[in-house]
Amino acid sequence: MRKSWALSSSIFVTMSLSLLLVSVVFAGPQAPEGFRDIRLGMTKPQILDILKREPGTSSFEEIGDEIGEIIRNDNLFRFAAYKFDPQGALVEIDLQMREILGRDKVLELFNAKYGLNVSPNNKYVDSNRSVEVQDNILIIKLASDSRKRSAKSQ
Repeated sequence: MRKSWALSSSIFVTMSLSLLLVSVVFAGPQAPEGFRDIRLGMTKPQILDILKREPGTSSFEEIGDEIGEIIRNDNLFRFAAYKFDPQGALVEIDLQMREILGRDKVLELFNAKYGLNVSPNNKYVDSNRSVEVQDNILIIKLASDSRKRSAKSQ
């Protein structure tokens, strides 16, 4: 009885670890779709509504075709700039890193959260978006229509 229980439990553990390994290998890194509740592709009115509902976490201002946000209660970023395309969709989020932590530590924590390896010399690009670093800014961009890949032929 003990031998069969030990064999069953070892098979269970082996299968569980195998499934975990397969899920990690196939999942791969996942770039963020935005910042907090704000997602790439949203419209300016949608973003303003989100920012107005969360008073105390930030203060924001419309600056021409952009929205600038001073971020509070976030350990990694202190300022965000939301940039829109001519149709009014959010296509870029620029996040200024907190100097108190330093760029290297912010990137280390950000990369650990998303499974990425973004650095000043290495950016992440997939078919829908990219994440890159310029100076002390982390930039999350929606891919332009010319960069998006499609299975459809035209």
